[in-house]
Amino acid sequence: MNPRVKTVKPTDDYQLILEFTNGECGLYDCKPLLDFGVFRELQDVNYFKQVVVTDGTVTWVNEQDICPDTLYLDSVKMDEISTIWYKLMDDINKGKPCSSEKSLVFHFAWRLKEYYQGNIELDFEKPILCFGNKYLDLYAELNNTKIGFEFKFQGNTNSTDVRISVVHDIKRLRLLQHQEIIDKGYFLYATSGEQARNALNQESNTGRGRKRTEHLDFFTHHLAKYKYTEESKIFPEHETISPEKVIKPEYDIEFYWENIIMGEDGKYDSPTNKYSWLKPIIIT
Repeated sequence: MNPRVKTVKPTDDYQLILEFTNGECGLYDCKPLLDFGVFRELQDVNYFKQVVVTDGTVTWVNEQDICPDTLYLDSVKMDEISTIWYKLMDDINKGKPCSSEKSLVFHFAWRLKEYYQGNIELDFEKPILCFGNKYLDLYAELNNTKIGFEFKFQGNTNSTDVRISVVHDIKRLRLLQHQEIIDKGYFLYATSGEQARNALNQESNTGRGRKRTEHLDFFTHHLAKYKYTEESKIFPEHETISPEKVIKPEYDIEFYWENIIMGEDGKYDSPTNKYSWLKPIIIT
């Protein structure tokens, strides 16, 4: 028998963050169900959020339920740290105060400490010189595993600079992992409003009102992928920010954004007064 649901947390965009009885965590997308039969009632997001766990599966008060085997088999499995990130971003979208990158880092570190209790040690802005940066946003030691975290929150309206900086941070994590300074790296990014439009879409404007025309090989848009091949550098280089030799991971790097909507102009957006967030990019 497949594991059953132990806990559930609904998100604003009709997904369920699930913890199963075997300790695994998964993300189940309910959007494909919303146009069918009794599940149409779930289109009311306030009703959708009334979901509870009953006898190992998820149910709603008007007798909608989902097969527990479907929930386990069709959910996208996530590690514990990624699950903490999703839950934090959902809470921020529900009104938890967070006005800066430092605040985001603190909230995330607090959640890590709560979850792992005495098994994790944390260090903010750990001094590590790499690619010109002096600090790692957050450093953790968990069960003898050294983990580095880089965060981006909002960014400025100059999409070119932000995109280059994003790629730069991911390259740093990979180099630190290659040098065995860390065993694992997480890149975490949240944004909203005009900044989200710049991050989510392949073609966007700079903060000076003109279209981005240089460094077009830097991108962060939804479903963007830096593909690994034996010959590729995988990440582009920038003459002033990250000209160093690229240490590439042995796999593709993909940008998958959560909590996004499609605007009338056919471009991706974040919902009004809400944040979109990146599925964690994990360097192993």
